[in-house]
Amino acid sequence: MKKFLGLIGMLLLVVTLGACSKTNSSTNTKESSQATTSKVSGVNKDTLAVVIPSADHGWLAGVAYYAQKECKALGLKSYKVITSDNVNDQASQIDELISQKVGAVVLEPHTSELSVAARKIVKAKIPLIIFDRKVKADYNGFVAGSNTDIGKTTADFLGDKLQGKGTIATLSVPSSGSVSSERLAGFKAEMKAKYPDIKLVSMTADSFTQEAGLKTAKDMLTANKHVDAIFSIDDESSLGILQAINEAKRTDVKYLSGVGGSQSYFKKIKNNKSDITLFTATYSPTMIQEAIKEAKQVMDGKSVKKENIIPTTIVTKDNVNKFLNAKSPY
Repeated sequence: MKKFLGLIGMLLLVVTLGACSKTNSSTNTKESSQATTSKVSGVNKDTLAVVIPSADHGWLAGVAYYAQKECKALGLKSYKVITSDNVNDQASQIDELISQKVGAVVLEPHTSELSVAARKIVKAKIPLIIFDRKVKADYNGFVAGSNTDIGKTTADFLGDKLQGKGTIATLSVPSSGSVSSERLAGFKAEMKAKYPDIKLVSMTADSFTQEAGLKTAKDMLTANKHVDAIFSIDDESSLGILQAINEAKRTDVKYLSGVGGSQSYFKKIKNNKSDITLFTATYSPTMIQEAIKEAKQVMDGKSVKKENIIPTTIVTKDNVNKFLNAKSPY
């Protein structure tokens, strides 16, 4: 009898522990769905999965931040912001999301190599919104800015300010691929069409860092005794270029652009007291919010635009306050 009662006690203990384990697991899943993670666990048919590259650049850190912000703002009960360091890891994450039948995916692919993985999502009949970089798949919607429009809009701003005359230095970052080439192509095409008397000189950097901007600007300023403006194709590069101008004590440079949506550069624009007009053209990480809104709409059975290209906005001292966000990492 004692042995029988002992056996019953042990069984009750196992059942109790099992129930506690299940409860804790559920709690942890709910908590982890609110944090940026590289893991795919804890998702289901009601989960909106945001799949993005890891933050190796300030802009991508901003994407992760605004993704979290929008998911919370929409009141999503289950969501996951999932990061990866490379193409293979991202493809594996997508396979896991498909096997767990998530409700929708917002995907910023590392490269176009993710087209195969994206087509798997579509084949599984999971709603797919592509963000920033295109893939070859029949996605529900694509959300991005326009690099070509950034070049065109900046060219119009500078061409008008310089009244169609002067010298502009243009930054190129070949390692960034189409980002650099498209922004420059849009800029040069508009200059040629509308402001043919403006002379363009080139400067080339190996990355979009402040240090690279500083180095290439020093070389360019040494080689050119007079430059009226600089078309920098990235905000972080612009910070380095501005440092080079100040260190060289150049007074000829009257305009310095940026591109992106960097809070550091926004602050420079706001607090600028020099004779240089600082401005930037938006290609903001906040665009991920629009992609997440579209994913939620598709999950709710609504249709969205196949192509949603966010217009470029020129940010100057006059409107910069609208773009400042002290909590943003970029």
